[in-house]
Amino acid sequence: MMAAPSASTLIDRVDEYDRPIGVVERRAVFEQHANFRVVHIFVFDTMGRLLLQKLGRKRERNPLHWGSSVAGYLYAGESYHAAAHRRLHEELGLEANLDPVGRTMMIDRGSKKFIMLFRTTVSANEPRIAETDHIEDIRFWGIG
Repeated sequence: MMAAPSASTLIDRVDEYDRPIGVVERRAVFEQHANFRVVHIFVFDTMGRLLLQKLGRKRERNPLHWGSSVAGYLYAGESYHAAAHRRLHEELGLEANLDPVGRTMMIDRGSKKFIMLFRTTVSANEPRIAETDHIEDIRFWGIG
């Protein structure tokens, strides 16, 4: 298994239509205002509660804030689906079927960030913090 993306990891630079046009180091994305790709996964338990993760205290962006169950950059040449499976395993130690929910785009510090959202359902005792320097805490929350 490959390590989680680092600052020097190459990711796809994409055009305004999410088509690859080159590569860029992850650390340079915002400096270069490069458009890029990420995945987010919403993990639910069998009672319909949503798992959220509290970002690690040493994270560069949004430390100790709650966010998606799983999120991550795509490696250069990697598909959204492959990245989602990789990050689900790297962050929470899970192997699960992923259902695509949809795609969106947002402006993030001058770059277009293309986001593909997936969802999955697991038993409440399955997720564990696999990247302890990346994730401070995980917790299922009722959303209804």
